Amino acid sequence: MRNGRPNILITVLDSTRPSLLSCYGGPPSNTPNIDRLAEQAYVFETAIAPSAHTWPVTASVFTGMLPSKHGGHDEHPLLDSPYPTMAEVFSQAGYDTASFADESYIGPKTGLDRGFPVASNLRWHQVTLRNRLLKLIGRAHRELTRAYQKTFETRVLIGEALYWLKRRWDRRRPFLLYVHTDETHMPLLPPAQFRRRFTSLSARQKRAINQDKHFFVSGIARMSDEDFRNLHELGRAEAAFFDEWFGKLLRYLDHQDMLDDTIVVVMGDHGDNYGEHGLLRHGLCLYDTLLRVPLILRLPGARAGARIRPMVQTVDLLPTLMSLASISAPEVSAELQGSDLLEQVRTGCYSDFAISESYRPVSGPWEQIVPQFMPEFRAKYDRVLRSYRTNTHKFLWSSNDRHELYDLVRDPREECNLIDAEPQLACELHDGLNRWLESFSHARVTV
Repeated sequence: MRNGRPNILITVLDSTRPSLLSCYGGPPSNTPNIDRLAEQAYVFETAIAPSAHTWPVTASVFTGMLPSKHGGHDEHPLLDSPYPTMAEVFSQAGYDTASFADESYIGPKTGLDRGFPVASNLRWHQVTLRNRLLKLIGRAHRELTRAYQKTFETRVLIGEALYWLKRRWDRRRPFLLYVHTDETHMPLLPPAQFRRRFTSLSARQKRAINQDKHFFVSGIARMSDEDFRNLHELGRAEAAFFDEWFGKLLRYLDHQDMLDDTIVVVMGDHGDNYGEHGLLRHGLCLYDTLLRVPLILRLPGARAGARIRPMVQTVDLLPTLMSLASISAPEVSAELQGSDLLEQVRTGCYSDFAISESYRPVSGPWEQIVPQFMPEFRAKYDRVLRSYRTNTHKFLWSSNDRHELYDLVRDPREECNLIDAEPQLACELHDGLNRWLESFSHARVTV
């Protein structure tokens, strides 16, 4: 360890439900590299995301607080609050930080590059010559086939992260390396060998399945249960493909005798809907299909793991990493809305509730793609949502007063709304949400 502090590698698989990974019940040997890591790690079985889109989730993970406090969300896609980000905190503590994401929302566009001297979105001018050639091949393939392709981006993503470790990282300092893959984000178009491992679909059949949420939610595209099953298997194929390349990153650290000096985090930012609740992909709701995500934390030198069943939150990550790195910043810690995961495990004292928030969705794409659907869209989905989740129930507050209540033990799929049947419980959970909202100063943003 450099300066007595561990390196940190955070890898985020976009739009990944736990069921896409073998260690969370997916097919055996689906994600062998992540699985081996999980065997030596804390695997949190009920990790709750703070929102339903990559951008506000990442802003929350980076700040350790919810969107209503840090001010970044769908209605204000910029992190311009004074709260320091994870990268800023760790840079101040002597870390060399870098971010690589094939997702434009994680970078200068939204202010999520704060604290990262290197914050690459894999643009042409940001990648090495070899990876420029890969991008050219991908572009040529798209033009020849007239079909969207993305798998070259995973090769570029891992290649750039490895290049930074080999050539650009200041080895006098510990590193904090953030890697975010869009491979697992729809459209799901895995390479042929991975598609064939998980489905019986031909390339033509794969492309024939609708993956556009605008068409499905509006009722233009009809989809069968088999379509959704195939989409889920394509998601597993994408996770398997990324896992193969992620293994190259882990093996490099291992061969350089750095893996046992490195905290490794593997997580999802949010999940996806596969037809549940009449929805496809993510956004528009705060059901567990979107909020329950993988969260794996391997400590330096670990040889045995543990599965943690009580509920935790992904906003707990920043205080956890600060504790593991022995970073004392009282002014930062005082503002955090998450708490140290390992302290929760050690004491057995977990939070009684988890909060998630979703602000009004951007309506422009809906107006352009399905203009005839806009009256129904505004009535059903143009709303602010807040979820107050306990270990047994979830209360969903909606700005249009269409509140919901679910018994997560008896109804884990959240199909039976108890808001009218259990008014007293709904009132108690609503009061808990209000107490939380009153416990901090909300961000003032210009919308």
